[in-house]
Amino acid sequence: MRRRVGWRSFATAGLVTAAACASAGGGRGVTPTEGDRFFVAGYHPYWAPNSWETYPFDALSRLYFFEVEAGPDGSLSDLHGWPRQWLPLMSRAQEEGVDVVPTISMHGVEGFQELFASPASVARLVKESLALLLATPGLGGLHLDFEVFSPVSQDVRDGYTAFVTRLRRRMSEADPTYTLSVFALAFDDDDVYAERALAEAADYLVVQGYDFHSAGEANAGPVAALQGWGRLNWGNVVDRFVGFGVPPRKIVMAVPMYGYEWPTETDQPGSATRGQAIEVLLAPPAGVMPELPRAADQAARHGRRRDPESGTPYYAFQDDTGWRQGWFEDAASLRAKYAFVRERGLGGVALFPLAYGDESIWESLRDAFRRPRE
Repeated sequence: MRRRVGWRSFATAGLVTAAACASAGGGRGVTPTEGDRFFVAGYHPYWAPNSWETYPFDALSRLYFFEVEAGPDGSLSDLHGWPRQWLPLMSRAQEEGVDVVPTISMHGVEGFQELFASPASVARLVKESLALLLATPGLGGLHLDFEVFSPVSQDVRDGYTAFVTRLRRRMSEADPTYTLSVFALAFDDDDVYAERALAEAADYLVVQGYDFHSAGEANAGPVAALQGWGRLNWGNVVDRFVGFGVPPRKIVMAVPMYGYEWPTETDQPGSATRGQAIEVLLAPPAGVMPELPRAADQAARHGRRRDPESGTPYYAFQDDTGWRQGWFEDAASLRAKYAFVRERGLGGVALFPLAYGDESIWESLRDAFRRPRE
């Protein structure tokens, strides 16, 4: 989930047994279209190894491990410790009745073009992705996060769609309860993806609901506006996908657990920026990315303001270089987003990443989407 708008077989039978015991949900096939139940997912990032100990498992349907990286030759080139390092996480998820799903990712146009222009590389990626899934009994499926923000050829565009379709078919042949989900850009201004075809091939789409103002933006503003700010809001994003013919219940909105703090010209919303933003985390445990500011702490220190147009909280202060603005989410803005998901009949939400939240964030999630007991 790089942010911008727009495992091989185990060596021993003992490890296979351990993975089976650590399976998360036994392939229940949890999807957003399951009755009137809302789908709540969260991403566990490999760079915050023990943060899962504080996750709100009682509120989750699915936990995405982020990430297993794909190479341009179709190989799974960096597994980030999957699965051996994450057996305790999978065991805890199983105890809580939460599915675990690995995320296969690629970010960057060069690798994307090389991969999906080559039928042989695509075939390898299908084979290795399926092998990764089957090597750990009990996983819920796979999640794809292939993000490109530059134009590609029609053949490459079609190659990605064909890959998703082929992978979904092979997964169904292996186990019909597996699900395949695909991350989708909010706007895709470069027309890299065939969104309607992807939605038809996959079980559901996780739609980008953040970085409407990104780190390198010319103006400061809400990272995930619910409304207002021209087209840069959730309402317009959902309308775009519904306009493609994507059923609302196949749309899961990705929610940021972070924000940005920009150097700005003034303290006013929409002010021009003076340079690159730094990331601010909502309220993570002390050991998670300690070098980055905490939004809740910054707002308490400098005063919490709220943008009347989007309902997004922000803070502003001056240092020796001039004004700085930090935009983020809090319990109130998140509750409004969860209400929007219910009102629009969407499938649910996916929090990125769970490592950056705390109990104040989890309580609003529980209140909106409390998971029924099995």
